[in-house]
Amino acid sequence: MARSIEPPTGGVPPGARLPGVEVFLHPAYRRLWASGCFVYFARWVDLVALGWLALELTGSPFMVGLAAFARTAPMMVVGPFAGVIADQVAPGRVLVLTQAGGVVVALALALLFGSGAGRYWPFVGLEVIVGALWALDFSARRTSIYAILGPARVTHAVSLETVSMQVAKLGGPLLAGFTLARLGPAATFTLLAALYAGGLAVSSGLRRSIPRPAGVDALSVVESLRAGLQAAWAHPMIKGVLLATVAMNVLVFPYQHMLSVFARDVLAGGPGVLGALIAAEGLGALVGALAIAALRRHPPQERLFGLSIMVIPAMVVAFSLSPTLSVCLLLLVVLGLVESAFGATQTTVVLLSAPERNRGGTVGILSACIGTQPIGALAIGVLASMAGAPIAFAINALTALVLTVPLGARLVRR
Repeated sequence: MARSIEPPTGGVPPGARLPGVEVFLHPAYRRLWASGCFVYFARWVDLVALGWLALELTGSPFMVGLAAFARTAPMMVVGPFAGVIADQVAPGRVLVLTQAGGVVVALALALLFGSGAGRYWPFVGLEVIVGALWALDFSARRTSIYAILGPARVTHAVSLETVSMQVAKLGGPLLAGFTLARLGPAATFTLLAALYAGGLAVSSGLRRSIPRPAGVDALSVVESLRAGLQAAWAHPMIKGVLLATVAMNVLVFPYQHMLSVFARDVLAGGPGVLGALIAAEGLGALVGALAIAALRRHPPQERLFGLSIMVIPAMVVAFSLSPTLSVCLLLLVVLGLVESAFGATQTTVVLLSAPERNRGGTVGILSACIGTQPIGALAIGVLASMAGAPIAFAINALTALVLTVPLGARLVRR
């Protein structure tokens, strides 16, 4: 069984520290967290560049949705196998591989646009590779958290991980918007390569320091995948999380891919406005993640998850009706706050509920559910092309409310 690595306490009673601080004393976790900062910054720089450049190259909301579909579809296809890989290969090695691949693809994108050959389809083709690397990183990073710290501290560790994600969501879009507006696509993708290189440098020390789960050697890939799916479906709470995750990712979160269209057509802005919108959401999510990480007791996971899947769609409806930048920014801050609770509780419930030998496979199933977002991105692109981004946001979010309110209300009552 994976063993928690206990750091020296230095004579300070554990109860005197905030749980998040105590978790951060683990050297391997600090390295994992730092590498995640680089990777999450890279992710948001890439997503902002994808949304804006797809719109600039084609002028079509549908083509923006198609680009988002291509970028995120690997999560749905590769995700379950990525979870199996996380069970059978040392997670630190997987992290090194994904970040090295990110450097190579980012440099290829920089060369493509720097040479004046930046066209829609080659751009989207390279983004598919980035999406596959992200799917591998997702499962390996989350199983690494559990392998390093064990079940007792996973809630606060996931919350700290969420903090790094939201710091990146706050700073990455602003950085990408500035670089795109002032320096152009080639410089933006050079920045992307540098971020992946930073993550690679930090992750290189994790190759042998993260233990593999016990008892997985005898299982084939197909057996591991089937066992992970069975374990997920047999547990009522995991099953509820998976179904809600599909609803949120197909119907609600695709609005993020259409923010470039909203910024241009509704707010009459450029890449700077797009970066500000995404950063406002990141600011709210950062505050939420810090609040969860600072709690001395485990928060009520089921209740927080239930509230979040009801509030988030309602906030997206309100955002779709907002015609001014200031109101949009305020609503996105609140939306990010609730999204932070959704992300932290979603991952924590799965990590704590899954069997030891199938944890990676179960996380892989979760990543596949998250990976259904490209279906929604494609659909919202079609809808936005016909009716406009605000109406597309509202229709999708209202549909999601119909599906999520029954489960959310039941979880809140529990």
